[in-house]
Amino acid sequence: MAMVIRGARHGALMAVVLAGACSRSQPIPEPVPEPVAAPTAASRPPMAPTLAAGTYTLQAVVQGRQIPGPPPQARARGRQAAPPSASLVLVARASPAPNGLAPSAAQLTATVALPGYTMAPRGRTAQTATWWPTGGDSLTVFWMTPRNATVALKGALRGDTLSGDVWYTSLESGAEFQLGTFSAVRRRTGRR
Repeated sequence: MAMVIRGARHGALMAVVLAGACSRSQPIPEPVPEPVAAPTAASRPPMAPTLAAGTYTLQAVVQGRQIPGPPPQARARGRQAAPPSASLVLVARASPAPNGLAPSAAQLTATVALPGYTMAPRGRTAQTATWWPTGGDSLTVFWMTPRNATVALKGALRGDTLSGDVWYTSLESGAEFQLGTFSAVRRRTGRR
């Protein structure tokens, strides 16, 4: 290190050089390995579509309301009206009519009935939808509503239960928000 000191005599400059040498060399510390994060669902390869394919009984809680709701009250003649049912069918086959608004190009065939959020064509009980695996055990089910919006069920499959969140996107404003949660249990048909 060098220091310049102005001397008091004749305005002369005096330079004082201070040198410090360290004869000891310090060892270079070993690099600390970065902790490895567990892979997220999106970073894992998607599940095979046949693992999720099947018919599910669907239940949702949307804006604090249970869908399907409790059974209706008995009518005057003692008959009960059938409650609207909620269901989900996932087929491991490419969709014959992919939805151009869906964020995935690899869309599979689905049908969904969620009272208040689907509109089945006349003579049908469910609306056409699409679905796709998103990584790991996660998947998305996607459909258009009659209200110029899309609804997506985004969840994970654990055994025979698919559960997650219900998302709503307005096509007019682009606003997206979580409507609620859902759970769907696969119905087993026949013997295994």
